[in-house]
Amino acid sequence: MPIKRNEIVVEYSNSSNNCNSDNIMSDNVMLLNFNYTKTARKYVAPESDNHIHGCLDNPESVIFGYGDELDSEFEKLKNLNDNECLRNVKSIRYLEADDYRKMLAFIESGPFQVCIMGHSCGNSDRTLLNTLFEHKNCVSIKPYYYKKEEGTDNYLELVQNIYRNFTDMKLMRDRVVNKMFCEPLV
Repeated sequence: MPIKRNEIVVEYSNSSNNCNSDNIMSDNVMLLNFNYTKTARKYVAPESDNHIHGCLDNPESVIFGYGDELDSEFEKLKNLNDNECLRNVKSIRYLEADDYRKMLAFIESGPFQVCIMGHSCGNSDRTLLNTLFEHKNCVSIKPYYYKKEEGTDNYLELVQNIYRNFTDMKLMRDRVVNKMFCEPLV
């Protein structure tokens, strides 16, 4: 019998693949869209498309900035007591809209799987990704990787970046889906 769980698709890609495997049936999906365009709406309903960093249709909503509060140097930046240094910290900018709160409500609502499509999972979003990846309701993280023309792929590089977003390595090993159960983006 399939397990019902929520899904968060962490990035939009030009793929029509979904996050379902044979034993997972989604009953609720949130597209956590880091892409500033509305292209993802070709694949999901507008209400499930959460533009976490804003949308080009509303330039004031676009968030560029620093998103790695886990970095050992961040404490120094915070303690400078200079608000200009914090102007582009993503966690502060998230408070200008309700997209981050919608994401939090979604992940609190029940078990979820993270499907990663086209996001590098680099340190620029480390704080947000850590919130998702280490959340008590996160059951798995399934990276969709790129297969290159010469036959190699970026699965290992993607998993290395995912690794950096964890503070609890046991959780990382438990949650990241093994390559044999992942697929390349088409």
